[in-house]
Amino acid sequence: MSAAARRSPADVRNDIVSAAWDLFRQLGVHTTVADVAERLGMSSANIYRFFPSKQALTDAVCASQLAALTETARAAATQPGRASERARAMILALRVAMREQMLHQSRVHEIVDVALKERWPAIDAFVANCAETLAAVIADGQTRGEFGSGDPMKLAFHTLFACVAVYHPTLIAQRTDVDPAPEDAVDFVLRALAASGERRNERL
Repeated sequence: MSAAARRSPADVRNDIVSAAWDLFRQLGVHTTVADVAERLGMSSANIYRFFPSKQALTDAVCASQLAALTETARAAATQPGRASERARAMILALRVAMREQMLHQSRVHEIVDVALKERWPAIDAFVANCAETLAAVIADGQTRGEFGSGDPMKLAFHTLFACVAVYHPTLIAQRTDVDPAPEDAVDFVLRALAASGERRNERL
C-alpha cells in the first residue's frame, strides 16, 4: 500500500484545506472545487466526500486561517507584563497579523471581505475566541487592581468593538494619514478600563 493510500481522513482533509488556501491566494473567490482537486491530483468527487459544497470548503479555509490569528492573539495576551500591556499587545498583534496575512494578498482580502459582510460562522467564532482571551486578561487586571469592576466578557466585547478600526482588515485598508495612530487609539480605549483610583491618580 502506498504512503498516500495510508493517509488518514484527517490528513486528507487538511491537505484539501491547505491546497484551497493556496489557490484562494492566487485566484480569490473564483477558485473552484475542480481547481482544488486538480492541484491535489484527485477527483472533485473526492473533495465532496469531505466538503459537501464549495461554501463548506471556503468556510473551513476561513476557520483555519482565523484559528491561526486566534493563536497569535492568545500568545500576545499571555506574555509576561501588566494586564494593560498584554491587552494592548493582543489588539496590536491582531492588527499586524491581519495586515500581513490578509491585506498584502488582495485575493484573500476578497474572501475575508465577503466573510465579514455575510458573518460566516467562522467570523463569529473568531470574535468570541478573541473576546474570551481578552476577558481573561481583563479579569486578571481587575484582580490586580489595574482595571475597574464589571463583567470581564462584556468589557472584552466592548473593548474589541471600540478598537475595531485598529484590527478590522477592511478598515485597515481604508486608513488615512489623518486617522489616529493605532497605538494611540488602543491606549485611549484601554484607559476606559482603568480602575477609578488609577484614573484619579493620572489627573493629579
